Amino acid sequence: MKDRYKHLLSKIKERKPAADKFIEILHTQTTWLTSPASTKYHLNKEGGLLEHSIGVAETLLQLRAALAPEISEESCVIVGLFHDIGKVGMPGKPYYLTEIKDGKPTGAYTINPEIVALGGHVDGECKGKGKGHVSRTCLFFDAKPLLIQK
Repeated sequence: MKDRYKHLLSKIKERKPAADKFIEILHTQTTWLTSPASTKYHLNKEGGLLEHSIGVAETLLQLRAALAPEISEESCVIVGLFHDIGKVGMPGKPYYLTEIKDGKPTGAYTINPEIVALGGHVDGECKGKGKGHVSRTCLFFDAKPLLIQK
């Protein structure tokens, strides 16, 4: 798993300085390397989130090769590895969301403002969008969308 992760990270070149800062935060201030992918379902085990994210990134690279070679490998790696970054919390650990009502999460996805702030610390500006702008395509490293444009 560790070798697969390092191999994927080696594909990040153009946005490496920002990625390195972000990854350092993930490794030192979150449970990124040990969080489960889910608390009840798939890969509900220590390191499950990382294993799942590596699989998604590798699948995106395969899809890119077959369907959209004009998309950079770097974008596939960034999107694949960090698509579930909001899950970098475990009960009793930093960044864990505890918004539960009647024994259930208050929504399918809840924005964790601390994680959004991490993206702002990495690079507080999104190219062409100005400071403070947050969107799916530029939250971390100004990741390019996986869209085929004709």
